[in-house]
Amino acid sequence: MITVRLVEIGPSPFHKAIHHAVVAEGKPQKGALEMKKGGFHFSKFQASSPLRCQSSELRRRNVHVNVIQSVKSLRVHCYAQMNQTVFSRSSLFEQNAKNKVLTAAEVEHQKKQRAKRHAKRKKPRWKDRVGPAAPEVQPTDDVIDEATLTRCTRCPAHRNRTGRFRPLIGNGEHVCDDCYQREFPATAMLDDADQSELNRRVKRTSDFFRNKIADNVADVAGRTRAADPDASVFGPDDGTDYPSELECRMCLERAVFRRCCSAYYCHSCYYKTGRCPGCRVEAPLTGIAAAALRPDPGKFAVGLSWALSFVVVLVAVACAALAYFNASTAPTTLWGHTCRGWFPVCDLTVCVDYDGGDGENGYGEGGGFLPPAQPYRVCDRASSRNQVVGSACVYDQELYTWSNGQFGYDICVSSPREEDFRPRNVSSVDPLLLYSNNQSGLYVFDDDFELPLREASARWAEVINGNRSSACGVNSRPPERGNHGGFGPVQNENALAFSGVHLRHATTVSLDVKHGGRVEFYIKMGPMSSGDTTSECQTAFSDVTIQYSTISAGGWITFGVLPAWIYRGEEFSFVSQDFPIEAWTNSTRFRFQQESFDVLRDHWAIDDVRIFAHLKPEWRASNEFTDRKAQSNSDIKLSQCCYGTDQCSVFDEKRTLFHDDQCGGIPRFDKSKSSSRLKISELLILFLCLAACWKSLYRLAVWRFSRRALAIQRKPCNDAVPGQPEDAELFPSRSFNTICHLSYQNAVAAVLIFALATTIYFLLESLMVFKCMAHDHDDDLQCGTDLTYILACSLAVLFDVGAIKMLLVDTFHIRRPWKGNPLKVVVDLHPDRSTLHIGSGKIPLSEVLDIRRQSAFFYGFLSCLFLCGGAPMALGSLALQAPLLGFAAILRVILGPGLFVKLYLSIEWVLTLKQEARDELGRSIRRKGLAQQIFFGSVLAPILVMSSLLSRRVDDVSATDNFVLFLVCTVFGGLSGLLLGVANGLPVVPNAKLTGWPTACCTISYYARVECPCLFSCNFCGEMHSRQKLLIVALDEMFALKRMLQGKRNMTSGEG
Repeated sequence: MITVRLVEIGPSPFHKAIHHAVVAEGKPQKGALEMKKGGFHFSKFQASSPLRCQSSELRRRNVHVNVIQSVKSLRVHCYAQMNQTVFSRSSLFEQNAKNKVLTAAEVEHQKKQRAKRHAKRKKPRWKDRVGPAAPEVQPTDDVIDEATLTRCTRCPAHRNRTGRFRPLIGNGEHVCDDCYQREFPATAMLDDADQSELNRRVKRTSDFFRNKIADNVADVAGRTRAADPDASVFGPDDGTDYPSELECRMCLERAVFRRCCSAYYCHSCYYKTGRCPGCRVEAPLTGIAAAALRPDPGKFAVGLSWALSFVVVLVAVACAALAYFNASTAPTTLWGHTCRGWFPVCDLTVCVDYDGGDGENGYGEGGGFLPPAQPYRVCDRASSRNQVVGSACVYDQELYTWSNGQFGYDICVSSPREEDFRPRNVSSVDPLLLYSNNQSGLYVFDDDFELPLREASARWAEVINGNRSSACGVNSRPPERGNHGGFGPVQNENALAFSGVHLRHATTVSLDVKHGGRVEFYIKMGPMSSGDTTSECQTAFSDVTIQYSTISAGGWITFGVLPAWIYRGEEFSFVSQDFPIEAWTNSTRFRFQQESFDVLRDHWAIDDVRIFAHLKPEWRASNEFTDRKAQSNSDIKLSQCCYGTDQCSVFDEKRTLFHDDQCGGIPRFDKSKSSSRLKISELLILFLCLAACWKSLYRLAVWRFSRRALAIQRKPCNDAVPGQPEDAELFPSRSFNTICHLSYQNAVAAVLIFALATTIYFLLESLMVFKCMAHDHDDDLQCGTDLTYILACSLAVLFDVGAIKMLLVDTFHIRRPWKGNPLKVVVDLHPDRSTLHIGSGKIPLSEVLDIRRQSAFFYGFLSCLFLCGGAPMALGSLALQAPLLGFAAILRVILGPGLFVKLYLSIEWVLTLKQEARDELGRSIRRKGLAQQIFFGSVLAPILVMSSLLSRRVDDVSATDNFVLFLVCTVFGGLSGLLLGVANGLPVVPNAKLTGWPTACCTISYYARVECPCLFSCNFCGEMHSRQKLLIVALDEMFALKRMLQGKRNMTSGEG
């Protein structure tokens, strides 16, 4: 083998590398020249026959070649000499040929030859201009063309940019104009001083678009975009000769291009000391040491991480505070229902007919001075005698809407949120009429003196000189009487005005007020006038009294005096007078009287007269109230089942033996309003299926249009010289085993399967399946079940079983329950492979970022969180009628069974105070694609939330409510996108392998990189789908694994 070493002595006057080829035995051998330190050019080829130059470039530059024979190789020294033009093997061995003295004839001959050549250049002939066509030279794969040698050393190979020789860069490099101006602006400014600014900008713009198109075309074609040249460019890696540009600078063996110093070093020399031999930067075998050299995120990014943590904590605290405030200040209703919605208020004023119930079936049953039972009956102006007026809230919006306001609401007993700012006086605007204290009772008398007359509630025994008219005006602020269910106030036009001679009074019939009460009315006495005799309401100077009469008292007893000088004026005044305990009988009459008056004046009028009677004391603790409450809840449940609301589950239908024929007994039941739509629990299972389908399509799209960027596969080096250690000694491979306990794996499987079996048993028991199997002919049992519910249960079981299987196989590594299943972990440090094998998965060591030791408590706590993630959430949402479990099941489908582990790890990162963790958060905030994730979150959240919520709304939603909901969804959607994007840059996605009882373990964080072949501006797609993961595993020798992942090659113990 002949090794030719070309040496150029002295500074080269040429700015371009020499391209030459040497013919050995008639076969051209490839060769290349590259500027090195000290002006050396290296080339390597085989030759055993006379050598001669085949390159016109070399002949024109007059390079002389001397060949010196040595023991192992034949080394050829080349240097510039002005007179040598032709090379032969005989002349190469003539050591004194350069000192030969020429004769006069030879000198004269050379002069003639030079003159002849000069004449040919001065006077070209036609045959010299137009010569025979040169035969086309077929390209040879073994010969490297000049374009490859002069390619830009700074651009990626796929751009194929030709560079110009730049002598001012180090010892000279071929760099294109774009890289030259970008990386060496000061030097480039001197070279391009003669160009105009417009030309420079045009050239820069064209280079930018050319590089962009080349990069995207390379991505679509699947070619690499690595910025460094590869050895495969210069020839096959099959052990044949290779150019000197690929030789290691330390041992002259085949090498790889190193980015740090733009030089070639083999693996052995490069990784020998852990630092690059050329520039002394750290050169680890894995990514752990490289992770420590990651750039500083900057103060701004770290400040944003603190701000993000503050916002997250503030939102969490605010949500917890609002939830507590909502629960602690929620209204309490008469029959124990829960008002719907967030921050519900008693904003509905209702009027309930106290005597409107049917004693046979119990609907709206009243009497006994106890609250009326539900379902309530709305007051009727003509037929309602005793009425209950109070503030109420809606607890079943569907029932309230579909029944036209007849059912689905309950009277409020307390409302702590409203008691401080809403007036409690019945005469005020928008009063809060709670059914407690002095407001728990019923109106046994009510008259507003309007048409149509209140014949049932306005029971006057005698009215003398009182007329229904507006002679003295009308009350402009009538009290609350209810405004729902078709019942509301009528036109306010009349009052009871008194004038005339002899007597002026109005007397009620005997009323039952044995538990006390009060009289409420509005009064107006004739205002002062200056002798106007034509006024219909003359000035009043006499007082009006309020009296009562009982059977035991016999006569009339005054308990209230209304002085004329107080109530004389232009407006009606409200009067509320409690009657004394002597009037607490079941037959008490009340009278409004003006005892002495002037027949020509002393006019007065009363309006909106009502008499309120209290309920019996301690009515809440009475047995009658308890029995009425049970009957009321049963009747309400029947109404909910008849109308098909969400609050009537399939279990309620089974428990109450519901049948459609029972709906005929509900007052004013409208069968056309009965709904057959999905219940909320069944709808959540449908959303669960949609989420699973969406995730499957999403994964398919990612798998189809992207690729995992694992370790770059390189062929092993086959050019090891004798005496050099093999790869197995330089870069050992070692396997580890996880700590495996069969009892632990069986216990985990038993817990998950037992939870699923218990839920299935509870579901079947609630559906009375076992009772129906034991009593095949029992007509009292309802054994049929809706097909929709059965389908929803089947789908829920499938999703829960899938989650349990994923946990048992992937996380707890259970293959065979009768045999332990340890997991094998293999670390291969060879640079061409450089992988960490976990079972069937591979992790590039270059993507490994950190390894830490964790305690046994951490291991056990994560195990519990994984078990919670495997709970039967989907089936539990149907069995327990718990929508929160349904939402958790949807999140489990999207995030995986480790959703609680992800939540725990995310909270740990948000609340961290360590500076290095803050730096990691800052780097995660600076990731590409974060702004796009925020945008997608703010766009998708309103669409999903509003489409799901508004589609279930049965009542009208105002434009203001829609806008507020849209704004809240947009803000929280953007925040969710921000948190998900930041979480992708943090090791919060668990890849746990828990095969034994809790013990000390190690966590390995690595980066699962995804590259998407997106065009042009969509290059953020890969960063959006790439994320950090956390491998959690307990090994037999964790410290040895840590040393190997840190790139420590001197591992002598263990397998491998």
